[in-house]
Amino acid sequence: MSVRKVVTRRSCHFRGYFPSLKNGKPTPWESQLEGGFFRLLELSPQVHSYTIQPSRESVSLDSATIKYFPDLHVFLTDGREWWFEVKPKKRLLIASIDQRLEAAKAHFAASNRNFTVVTNDLIHSEPLARNLQKLMYHRRGPMLSTSQVDEVHEILHTHEPKTLSALIATFGDMEAWRLLGLGIVGISLSETISSNSEVFLTGGHRHADFFA
Repeated sequence: MSVRKVVTRRSCHFRGYFPSLKNGKPTPWESQLEGGFFRLLELSPQVHSYTIQPSRESVSLDSATIKYFPDLHVFLTDGREWWFEVKPKKRLLIASIDQRLEAAKAHFAASNRNFTVVTNDLIHSEPLARNLQKLMYHRRGPMLSTSQVDEVHEILHTHEPKTLSALIATFGDMEAWRLLGLGIVGISLSETISSNSEVFLTGGHRHADFFA
């Protein structure tokens, strides 16, 4: 649960709601950069769920104690947890912000919690950003039921498609992209998607592991 209200009318920043299937409800975001990071979390097979503005931290900075609200608390499928700050890279050039985030890093490290600052260098990198937008378009609609997933896996086991074109030949264009959007079939997010792209029948999508 968020400790601070995110979507309000009193702001010059663009704010809205992200249609999260992992959280089972619309999830508010404060910037388009944050919304872009949500796409990566939503499509990462390592992520179980995530919350925004999850806690109020008391962080030591110089001789004072300041309040700090991390942007995200991410719960991983292997039981680990991770906290994130999402910031435009140019904002890190501001001394006061850089000092605040360095203090936050030390604060989380002292309590043995994972904390990472992510910027547009990751979120807007291509072709990752374009691939995420494309797959999210096909992620619309409800998750498949257990019986539907079992049926899909049986077909995948029988035909064993190796490429996107083979996946489309097996399921049809719309259903093949839906399986990619739901992460039931994986694909590399760091390479431009084409008909010859390799698909992965287990393990979900492949991309740089930022939970190292």
